[in-house]
Amino acid sequence: MIYCVAMENCEVKIKVPTTGVFDFPSLILGGKGKYVDKTELLYQLANDADQQLFISRPRRFGKSLMLSTLKAMFDGRRELFKGLAIDKLPWEGWTQPTPVYSFTMSRAVGGTYELFREQLTKLVKSLCEEANVKYTGEGDISGQFDDFLAAAAKKSPTGKIVVLIDEYDEPVAKFLDDLETLKKVRSDLHDFYEKLKVNSGSIRFLMMTGVTKLTKLSIFSGLNHLKDRTMDPRFATLLGYTADELDGPLRENIEVFAQKNGMDFAAAKRALLAWHDGYRFSPTSEAKVCNPVSLGSALESGELKNYWESTGQATIVMNRIKAADEIPADLNGMVVDQLDLDVCDAETMPLAALLYQGGYLTIKRVRPSGRIDLGIPNEEISTSLAKGYVSTLLCNGMSDWNEELADAQDDLIEKGVETLLKKNLKAAFAAVPHEWHIGDEKEAKRYFLLFMKLIGADISGERQSARGRADAVLQDKTGTYVFEFKYGKTAQEALEQAKTKEYGNPWLVSSLPVFHVGVNYDPEKRGIDDPLVEAQ
Repeated sequence: MIYCVAMENCEVKIKVPTTGVFDFPSLILGGKGKYVDKTELLYQLANDADQQLFISRPRRFGKSLMLSTLKAMFDGRRELFKGLAIDKLPWEGWTQPTPVYSFTMSRAVGGTYELFREQLTKLVKSLCEEANVKYTGEGDISGQFDDFLAAAAKKSPTGKIVVLIDEYDEPVAKFLDDLETLKKVRSDLHDFYEKLKVNSGSIRFLMMTGVTKLTKLSIFSGLNHLKDRTMDPRFATLLGYTADELDGPLRENIEVFAQKNGMDFAAAKRALLAWHDGYRFSPTSEAKVCNPVSLGSALESGELKNYWESTGQATIVMNRIKAADEIPADLNGMVVDQLDLDVCDAETMPLAALLYQGGYLTIKRVRPSGRIDLGIPNEEISTSLAKGYVSTLLCNGMSDWNEELADAQDDLIEKGVETLLKKNLKAAFAAVPHEWHIGDEKEAKRYFLLFMKLIGADISGERQSARGRADAVLQDKTGTYVFEFKYGKTAQEALEQAKTKEYGNPWLVSSLPVFHVGVNYDPEKRGIDDPLVEAQ
């Protein structure tokens, strides 16, 4: 799904993605929107054999727009769907609309437990007003919600209603750092949501969405009739844009982006995919999608940069990474069982599930055993993780390191890799705060990779060759630099190992030169010795 505005600087106005419209009727009737047609998938979803469904996706993936589109379908607003796939399908809504009650649980978020209950009561009261049924205010909140569901279904011409709930986990997320309040909120939501199960016979279709399953063990025990479609291969591309959709409905947008950035279409598409693609939501489907809001922002602005961070940093994610004594460079290659991704208990915060459900990690490979290799999906998330991690670790004490990052980024662009190695890398490690513990080669290498990633270097860690594994490989316009890293030894020893094992051989097929680089971290000096660089 894509929602767009026109580019004013084009002779022919081309509708390009924006981030401001989440209401399907407004998008279509506004006349400036481009909709990438997902209605055939929504038709399948609405006709699922199980009519009580749940799906989670990371933030900014179009969940609200999906629910708005479902509402328009059940409302029978066929005029909005002209030219779309569902217009030609035998959709029940065209002949027999069903009353839809759609709401977001962000309306029940409060800074205190008392305010949460007050907001939840207001939500139930507003639903009664919408259905034109009497609000008695008697009993507890869950009982009032039960009364609403029964009364609304009784008034429906079909005897059934549709319920669409967005951001089901928002009230709980508010209190993740206050476990006592969280338990009370979670208990109330359990009782509230349980009424959906009690009234399931009166509900034609129920869809709940959210970012995580932080509350599955408690809230979802009252909703054990829900069928989870989060990893269902049929709906792996329901939210987000595929590479084929970049070739089809979005091609004209990418052509404008390419022209603005002096690229051809193929290069522009590769760049956009590298920054915003890579999300795989099903272990049994290899389909991948781009983050729709980030991609839309890039096409609208014409710039490749981190849009994810501007939509809100997940502090709890960064705190959890810090508590686990990990850094972002360690997260690629995390191996888990599928069940590990399915439940995330708020009290324990399993790192893999939290990062996967939050969109910071995605499925990279499914092993024959069924175990899953996770990894960072794209450059945008890699940058978000690195910057968010540094900010969380150092709080307000990172000005010196930030200055080194800025200088290194300029020097890498203007003067090249050798200046970066001989000047900036040493200066960066000299400015490493005492809060950073560098106790062995692994930790020194981790911060080296973090620094390189933050300055925008095209670098990857642990690259395999026939005779061993290089610690890192950096590529730029001057050549390929293959690194061996040592701790408490010498740069010469590191260089000799890289040369002896010919770590650079896989890159000799390139027209650019290949260099071996030896780097040593001296724990007594808490710094980097002069790196040694030698052409292979």
